[in-house]
Amino acid sequence: MSVIQIIGLIVVLILTILGGVFIALKSKKHNLVKWVGLFLFLSIGLTWVFGYGFFNGTEFSDEGMVYRQGLTDLPYLINQAINFSLDKIVFLLVLGGFYAVLSVSNGYKKLVSSIAEKLKGKETITIILVSLLFTAMASLFNQSFVALVFVPFIVSVLLEMKLDKITAFSATFGSILIGLLGVTYGSEGLYYFNYYTNIGINTGLLYRLIVLVVAFVLFNFFTVIHARKVLKDKKINEVEADPFKVGKAPQKAKAWPVVVLFSILFVLIILGYMRWEGNFGITVFNDFHKWLLNIKIGDFQIFRAFLGTFSMETYGEFGNWNLFHVSTILIVFGSLIALMNRVKFSDYISAIGEGVKKMILPIGLFVGTYMVMAAVYMAGVMPTVTNLIMKFSSSFNPFVTALDALVVNVFHPDLGLTGYLVGTYLVSAYAQNIEILHTIFVTLYGFVGLIAPTSGILLIGLSYLDIDYKIWLKYIWMFVLGILVILLVLFTVMFYI
Repeated sequence: MSVIQIIGLIVVLILTILGGVFIALKSKKHNLVKWVGLFLFLSIGLTWVFGYGFFNGTEFSDEGMVYRQGLTDLPYLINQAINFSLDKIVFLLVLGGFYAVLSVSNGYKKLVSSIAEKLKGKETITIILVSLLFTAMASLFNQSFVALVFVPFIVSVLLEMKLDKITAFSATFGSILIGLLGVTYGSEGLYYFNYYTNIGINTGLLYRLIVLVVAFVLFNFFTVIHARKVLKDKKINEVEADPFKVGKAPQKAKAWPVVVLFSILFVLIILGYMRWEGNFGITVFNDFHKWLLNIKIGDFQIFRAFLGTFSMETYGEFGNWNLFHVSTILIVFGSLIALMNRVKFSDYISAIGEGVKKMILPIGLFVGTYMVMAAVYMAGVMPTVTNLIMKFSSSFNPFVTALDALVVNVFHPDLGLTGYLVGTYLVSAYAQNIEILHTIFVTLYGFVGLIAPTSGILLIGLSYLDIDYKIWLKYIWMFVLGILVILLVLFTVMFYI
């Protein structure tokens, strides 16, 4: 780095730190938006410091150009961010509409209130089981966002049980992030990271499983302690914080139709989002899918035409579903629930509108995180940064690699992009250390997701429950410190012992 680059980097970092201090100490409103804006400033600032770079095998190439982002680039960054995340945006909009329709149906009201009533006095086991469910889904499903399908329902139940927002967040959104910290077979990020680096799913699997178990136990230890403190305070009632809070159900309301639809939805999600053939060699679901699509009436393939483009081979097979599949199911099931509860069409449309409106802020924040990524991606910053950091050591060093993984993952909410930009270089340059390198990048991606204001699921959850970022950090810091020490010990054991 030149002297000018060093000075520029120091200026950008100082301004970012001062901005963070101001938000933490002085700002009272819209803090999540400000944190995302601050990291967008940092991301754009880095494009003024570092030149465009890329890797070709083990060789780093610097074009000698600095693609500085400016005001006129902001609309383009929005465009790029939306292109990167369109499937998730559509899914969140549909999810909001789905739960808005559910929240006005008497059957759903009855279901939430009945479950909450039955689970009172069993809060500890409920929290652990709920956390286990969401952790497992995030760790195993090929789309981490699909676990959000059940979050609004569980949040409503937990808040009805007189637990607070932090507990509800930890048991749902937080547990999804724990699943990504110790991801085993799931997440689209891991899939594409492995795809670009040509690494098999079983590489480092045992170590990721160890991280998953340890993180789950430690995380729920803090969650349960916090929940017990909350329950001692009889005055806490944060039901109003629920965006899709339910009113009182009529005495004759029937919950079983909603239970049936939720059960079918859960089964379909398990079938559709577990990579049965790729991860476990199970082909029965793919064989069934091919048989179904080839059913004909005359020469007309009825199911292939009825189910549409995304029902075709590869996209439509169980285990290969994307977020458009579950979005379609939510639209259909939401309509069925409205019909069964005799919701007027005008009320149905109004409810969808209200649900979409409630998801605007979470979606806006999520798009903001991808703007951060788009800025450094378009300017080729992260390969340059990786090249500089990895030069700190003449040979593979797990702590230097961990530093690089932390920095890159802060600016890359998509692990797959990290694999695309720097993964091929890393596996080529350090071919003898593939397992530990893979473990470092994957686990630290999940670690960053718990604390960084560039973590999509974190920001969606905090905005959904209107939790201040500072409050979350105050709650989570002990776990973060503990799991970081555990990860560093694991990396040390893997490399030196």
